[in-house]
Amino acid sequence: MDISENAAKISGKKKLKKTYIVTILMLLLGQFQVIIVMEIDPLKRFLMKHYYVSLLHFFVSFISIQLYVFFYHILERKAKWKRFAAGIWTYEVNTISIMKPAKAAPYICLITSWVLTFIVMAISVFYGNCAIKHKRGLFVSRHNVIRWSERIYVLTCFGIIICAEMKRITIEFPALLIYTIISNVFVIIFAASIRKPKFYQVDEVADHILIGQLYYLNFFALYMSYVWTTAAGIELAKWDLTF
Repeated sequence: MDISENAAKISGKKKLKKTYIVTILMLLLGQFQVIIVMEIDPLKRFLMKHYYVSLLHFFVSFISIQLYVFFYHILERKAKWKRFAAGIWTYEVNTISIMKPAKAAPYICLITSWVLTFIVMAISVFYGNCAIKHKRGLFVSRHNVIRWSERIYVLTCFGIIICAEMKRITIEFPALLIYTIISNVFVIIFAASIRKPKFYQVDEVADHILIGQLYYLNFFALYMSYVWTTAAGIELAKWDLTF
């Protein structure tokens, strides 16, 4: 291994570490926002009466993440405040779009989902380490990681919005369970993929922010899938967990 390859490997490891830091910070902030939004009763009642607002927000969310990824190489060369503004807008519009605030879940669902999300993150890290060590696993190219992370997020987000309007819990629960399984599988694939040699673009200083943002979206989608799947399961089982 020559000096340039060794330097690229070290840079990749640093960016990988920063990616997880960005992802975890965003995830914690997103989960905190869920708790706040669920306490705003007027907002929940408004969204229950005006279903089209959630779909419109979903459309804005979809366009925002597409533009953010497509123009990221241009944004990176702009002033710091412009990069920050673009990042905050994309982060917030995508976070709020999948909160499904029109329906309340017991707080036990939030706590359980929080624990499950970080357990899956730990599993994904372990799997990624094993995959790269044995040089085999569910690796995909950088382009496919970015493309599929967008698709899985959009699929899960749209699925949760649609499930919010279902009147039959017997249909809602299995539908949400499918979205949860898909999200679980993909975040593990993502974890293995970002460990692939030369995955990060060395020339882009803030590349870990782009990958961290995408990784966060999929983990937040997984978190919300857990929340509403467990809530639907409790409703289906007719358990009273209110305090």
